[in-house]
Amino acid sequence: MPKRNIAWIFIVFIIALVMWQLPQTIANRDALLRSFGPIVAARTTIEQHAVREVDNQEISSAAVDAAINAMVAELNDPYAIYLNPEQYISFQSKVAGHYGGIGVEVCGAENGLEILNRAAESPAMEAGLLPGDIIVAIDGVKLIDIPPVESVNNMLNGVIGSEVALQIERTDAESETTSTLTVTLTRADISLEPIRGWRRKADGGWDFLLDPAQQIGYVRLVKFTPDIDEQLVAVVRPLINKGLKGLILDLRENSGGLLDSAWEIADMFLADGLIVKTAGRNSPPQQWFAKAEGTLPKVRLAVLINGASASASEIISGSLRDHQRATTFGTRTFGKGSVQEVIPLGETGGAIKLTTRYYYLPSGVCIHRHANDGPDDEWGVIPDRPVNLTDAQHRQWRDAWRRSAREPASVDDELSLEQLVELDRCLSAAVQFLQSPKSDTN
Repeated sequence: MPKRNIAWIFIVFIIALVMWQLPQTIANRDALLRSFGPIVAARTTIEQHAVREVDNQEISSAAVDAAINAMVAELNDPYAIYLNPEQYISFQSKVAGHYGGIGVEVCGAENGLEILNRAAESPAMEAGLLPGDIIVAIDGVKLIDIPPVESVNNMLNGVIGSEVALQIERTDAESETTSTLTVTLTRADISLEPIRGWRRKADGGWDFLLDPAQQIGYVRLVKFTPDIDEQLVAVVRPLINKGLKGLILDLRENSGGLLDSAWEIADMFLADGLIVKTAGRNSPPQQWFAKAEGTLPKVRLAVLINGASASASEIISGSLRDHQRATTFGTRTFGKGSVQEVIPLGETGGAIKLTTRYYYLPSGVCIHRHANDGPDDEWGVIPDRPVNLTDAQHRQWRDAWRRSAREPASVDDELSLEQLVELDRCLSAAVQFLQSPKSDTN
C-alpha cells in the first residue's frame, strides 16, 4: 500500500477518535457548568441587586477560595490544603529554606510534650528550658488533644530562622507547685543524637550492650537523619564482631522521617525482598527492594513499637515483621503512611497539597489509617507480641526513658538493667524473648 494512503488512513482514524470522544467531552463540560452555574448566578445577583456597590474581583476571589476549600474538605484528607496565590508564594519561600527545631528531645505527656533533654547551645538551652518542662501549647494551640507525632512534625519543627512561641508548665520538685511561662524561640539547625543506647557511660557516650552475658544489644532510634544508616552500622557491626547474638531495635515514639532512611535501615537487615511500595489512583506504583550487598550478619532481632511510631518507623518494623526477620513487641503504630504532593493550579497562581499515594508493606497492608478506620480495620503495624500498658505502667516506662535519655545525671540516678527491665514491660518482653531458645523466634 502506498505511504500516502497509510497517512490518510491514520488521519481519518485520529479524526474519528476525536469525534467519538467529543460528545463525552461536551457532556463533561456541560455537567461542570451546571455544577458551578449557581456560583456565577449568585455573583451576578449580588452585583445587580446589592444595596452597596461591590468589588467584583474580591467577590470572585472569595468564591473561588471558598469553593476550592470546600472541595478539599470533602476529601476527608487531613493533609490536603488549598493554598491561594499569596499563601503559595509564602509556602514556596518556606520550602526553599531548611527545617530545624529548638533542640529538645520530647515524649508525649498527658497535656502536651515533656522535654527530656536539650542540645548544647540550642535555642532551648539558651531560653532556659529544663528537662521535665511540659510544652502545653505551641503558637497558642493547646496540645492536649493533638498526637505527639503531629505536635512535633507540624508545629514544633519549622523553617530555620522562624519563631515559635511555647507555653510551658514547670513543676518545682520541692514545693510541688506548678508555674506557667511563655517563651519565644528562634528555630535553628539542630544536631541531636539520632541513636541512643540503654544508658549513658561515664564518658558521656552510650552503652549499647544491654546484657553482656547473653550478648544482647539495644539501640534506640530517636530521629532519622540522612546518614543514620551509616551511624547505625557503626554501632551494630562492632557488637556483631564481638559475638552479638540478639539485638533490640527500639522505634517507640519515633515519628518517622525520609523514605530513603527507612529503606536503608530495613535493607541492613534484609538480603532480598520487597521493603515497601507506594501506589495511588493516578500514580504509578513504585517499589523499594532489599539487596544482598551490605546486609549485616544475621542475629536475632526484636523491634519495639508503640502508638507514636510513625511513617519511616512503620516501614522498618512492618517490613522486618512481614519477612519474619524480626519479632515486633508493643502496641499498634500510628498509621501515617501517605505521600503528599503540592500541585500548582496553572494560571491561577495557587496550589493544592494533596495525598496522592499510600505506603504498602510487603504483606499488601496499607500503612495509612484513614479517617473512618477503626481498630478492626487494616492499618499501621500490629505487633507480633502485643504489650499493652496501663496508665501507671506507661508512666513507669516514661520515667525509665526519661532517666536514660535526659542529660547526664548523677550517679545516684543511674538505672541498673534490673531496674530498667522492671520499669519497661515492653523491653522486658523483648529481653526474655531473646534470652529464650532459638526455636522461640520466627
